[in-house]
Amino acid sequence: MSLYTYSNSFPVRSAFGPRFYGVSRLHDDIDRLFGGFFGQPAGEGKAQAEPACMADFLPGMDLASSDKAYAMHVELPGVAPEDVAVKVEDRILTVSGEKKEAKAEGCQKHVAERVYGSFLRRLSLPDDADADAIHASFKNGVLTVEIPRKAPVKPQARSIEIAKG
Repeated sequence: MSLYTYSNSFPVRSAFGPRFYGVSRLHDDIDRLFGGFFGQPAGEGKAQAEPACMADFLPGMDLASSDKAYAMHVELPGVAPEDVAVKVEDRILTVSGEKKEAKAEGCQKHVAERVYGSFLRRLSLPDDADADAIHASFKNGVLTVEIPRKAPVKPQARSIEIAKG
């Protein structure tokens, strides 16, 4: 089973208007292409469930693994830790939250390039992931989710008695 299943099955709204929607579609196509690279063909898996609302942006994410654990690093600059939720349900790890815009009274914006709003990332956990021992930390705008791996179960051999007659 894969650590990563294509999970951007929902469009990302561009804060910059319709002229950037093609870039969002390109991002979706690239995610779909590389979804199969991680061991499961794109379009399969529970992580495909479409959320009830559209996300405003998709934060950058790195996935890594070692013999002992998987690690997920999500870039969330400008997001307060209390505005982030990490949960596991039906072996689907979900990271969601909101980046809030600080409003300044009496100020007029001249350039607005930063993105604000809600975000959502989902991962199907592999069979060897210990969903009960997952822990997360937040430092310098990066959310780190550590997913310990279970020790592999070694099959045991047993003798089977042969019935006579």
